[in-house]
Amino acid sequence: MPLNSMKRHPLFTLLLFVTMFSLSFSGSAQQVTLSGSAQGAEGKSIRVTAWSDLITFTESRMADIPIDTMGNFAITFDLSETMLITLSIDLHKSTLYMEPGKSYYINLAPINYTDNQEINPFIQSQNLQVRLLNQGQSELNNMIWAYDGQYNQFLLKHFNALYLERKKNYLDTFRLQVNNQFNVIGYPYFENYIIYKTAGLEQIARAMSQNNLAKKYFIDTPILYQNTEYMQFFNNFFTKYLTASSDILRKIDFTPIIKGVDPYPKLMKSLATDSVLQHRELRELVLLKGLYELYYTNKDLQDPIITLFDTISRQSSTEANRLIALNMKNKVTKLRPGTPAPPFTLIGRTTDQTLSLKDFLGKPVVLNFWTTYCEGCLAEMELEVSLYEKYKDQVEFVSICIDKYWVKMKYFALVKPELAWTLLHFAGDTDLLVDYEVRSYPLYVVIDREGNIVQAPAPNPSEGLEKVIEELIH
Repeated sequence: MPLNSMKRHPLFTLLLFVTMFSLSFSGSAQQVTLSGSAQGAEGKSIRVTAWSDLITFTESRMADIPIDTMGNFAITFDLSETMLITLSIDLHKSTLYMEPGKSYYINLAPINYTDNQEINPFIQSQNLQVRLLNQGQSELNNMIWAYDGQYNQFLLKHFNALYLERKKNYLDTFRLQVNNQFNVIGYPYFENYIIYKTAGLEQIARAMSQNNLAKKYFIDTPILYQNTEYMQFFNNFFTKYLTASSDILRKIDFTPIIKGVDPYPKLMKSLATDSVLQHRELRELVLLKGLYELYYTNKDLQDPIITLFDTISRQSSTEANRLIALNMKNKVTKLRPGTPAPPFTLIGRTTDQTLSLKDFLGKPVVLNFWTTYCEGCLAEMELEVSLYEKYKDQVEFVSICIDKYWVKMKYFALVKPELAWTLLHFAGDTDLLVDYEVRSYPLYVVIDREGNIVQAPAPNPSEGLEKVIEELIH
């Protein structure tokens, strides 16, 4: 990212201020002001989000900032601690570190927000380029960008020497260079950012044992839940820690404990046999990460792990760990059978026809996401015609078109009268695509008559969708 420019931007002709509730992080909240310009995005909105934790990367929406007709925006909100904030326009994103009590004046480089090319919006999305307009070289983002540039050059030049030849003296040279270039006094976030990013180099070079790394960076040190480099190092260090990395824990069979009675205290007691995990808060966080990994690798443990997430989210003595446990539970149960299907309200075949998911309650719903230019989608929908004719009295068929423009769906429907079921247009609602985890087309989802997920994704018509329908209605 480019460093700060000292050029002053012209005054806004209109400022739109939105006051937001603060994110519930520890510490005393202070007001932050974010203002700037996004040329080409006039009439759109900027979404401001933060990751509520850096293991599941669950986004917490803070606000939507309207962009005026001149391309300008402004917002004030409360922030309790320094953290990485994400700015999004449609699916185009950028990030910015923000500190409580600071003001940020930014320029977002123009991109083509109205490209008529029909393409999956996740593939089409570009990174927003951010330029800070009212900050000096000692501003946190500018220091991080400068440090990251130096770090990347060093790693590119010396990776083989570190990883293959284990030349530890290179690390000392790098530390001296960083110490000479950057003044971290008064910047605890940046100081820890450097410490833990450099710790990653020590891990690459195997400069010390895993146990000594843990003693240096985790034992008797605070958990920095919102420091991106601390959590990056944490995630790398404790990956598969329960099952492979820890010499102590990998010898324990956790399956009967997880499936047994009152597993939470028993698991915590088992993890305490590892000298690295004597501090309860760290031990619990490592347990959560381990359970999160096990959920995706052992289907037999999924239900008891969900119960464990729920238990820890209620019983943990650490607020941050309670939040992470809840985020993990929400992540793994999203679109799981029996969970409520994400709601939607969309335009139909005519502009005056608006339908919601709740309008179809009382019958099972076969939902699919498609585009007029996707050959696979059209082939599956041709097969869907016979399913519709056979089950239309018992099942609602709903197809959501992801074409940029509603009119394309309208004219396509006119030349394809055999697609007689409900057609809806997503109208640029990218949240809907995120909610249903639509990454490719076609995507089929089956929903029961109460509005709960039966299967997501479900088989395409050519892959056994009829069997799912039969099981559902009988």
